[in-house]
Amino acid sequence: MAAHILHVDAPPGSRSCLVADSPHSGTQYPADFNYACDFHELKKAEDTAIDRLFGFFPALGAPFLQADFPRAYVDPNRKDTVTQKLAQEGDQPYVGSETGLVRRKCTPRSSQHVYDRTLSLSEVFNRVAACHKPYHDKLAQLLDETVREKGRVVHVNCHSMPSTLQRGTKQNPFDVIIGTYDGATCDAAIAKKLQQLFTAHGYKCAIDVPGYRGAEIITRHGDPAHHRHSLQLEINRALYMNEDTLVLKPEAVTVKAGLQSIMADFAAWCDAQPGLQSTATPKPPKSAR
Repeated sequence: MAAHILHVDAPPGSRSCLVADSPHSGTQYPADFNYACDFHELKKAEDTAIDRLFGFFPALGAPFLQADFPRAYVDPNRKDTVTQKLAQEGDQPYVGSETGLVRRKCTPRSSQHVYDRTLSLSEVFNRVAACHKPYHDKLAQLLDETVREKGRVVHVNCHSMPSTLQRGTKQNPFDVIIGTYDGATCDAAIAKKLQQLFTAHGYKCAIDVPGYRGAEIITRHGDPAHHRHSLQLEINRALYMNEDTLVLKPEAVTVKAGLQSIMADFAAWCDAQPGLQSTATPKPPKSAR
């Protein structure tokens, strides 16, 4: 197992009502991973540099939770489908999806399979117990602390997305996509305000585009009716990195500065809205991002 599972960068001063996290930027590959694919191809599953691009959150008063384990090992943005199954049916081969809780393929567009063997339910359960559950427990703790202190929380779940869609067959028309699971995890006014801030900075920004509406993290932790607003934020990788080499472009500095300016304005706006009422609809069934 990796030496570190996760870490939190805490605000040095007063706290905002914002909490941020980056679940897919971990780079500490556990010794028991035993993958059989090309390592560089496997690393393309990461949200490369998202932890660095959003590293300013603590300076804005927002704690910033980051996974140290890699997404390909076990994905905290996917539902735990093994714990109950293992308890009810006992150990057996694990049949996962291409890019599920424990992915079979490096990326949706890749021809490379991660393993040359079949994993077991118990092996996947161990990953869930060691990484997936602690990540969600820590995030829940941060959100609870903020609600107790501020009366509400706005959770920003940070990700990157490819510059092409539909397995590389279509150009991604958006620079930024905000996901609220069609309003189930975050008040519409909050998402709209963030979209306006991105648009004002010249970004093409949309809300709840199919395939990027959100997944396990925001659907588990977002509860607008109880003042817990959770949104997924996707940044187009082509803005700041070479998607093949995974090397950051010089433009990454400008992108980070723009993100910091936007999030500073967003934090100030959210902190000034203590009486914001929820207009959220009931949560629909979950689906993978």
